[in-house]
Amino acid sequence: MPKAPDPLAEFVRDQLRGWAPVTVRHLFSGWGIYNGPIMFGLIARDAIYFRTDDANRPDFEAAGMEPYRYAMPNGKTMTMSYSQVPAEAMEDAEELAAWARKAHQAALRVAHAKKTKPPAAKPMNQKAAPKPRGKRR
Repeated sequence: MPKAPDPLAEFVRDQLRGWAPVTVRHLFSGWGIYNGPIMFGLIARDAIYFRTDDANRPDFEAAGMEPYRYAMPNGKTMTMSYSQVPAEAMEDAEELAAWARKAHQAALRVAHAKKTKPPAAKPMNQKAAPKPRGKRR
């Protein structure tokens, strides 16, 4: 049985209803925020994070928003390409939609880059050295 979305996930879906048919899906210990098949946001630790790339990351940085980070079991900290959504945007559906639109565009660019990325170069097969021939008897 699917897990029922938490109130914050329902709130985000309602706020973005006028922009796109947003869905939320359970994702590890949080929720993924989707427009169609494209995940452009996540909800974790009672906060909303939207997808970033080089084009929209400066907007999040200018607003003082931090990227999503989590600790690995080995103690290493991982930083993801998702940044917290400004609190001011949460109460205004149009402003939240503007942030979501940029995040969705970033997610589309990342998906496109993955599809068009050339395959990794394979090491060239070297011919095996010829076996030494001894005299025949």
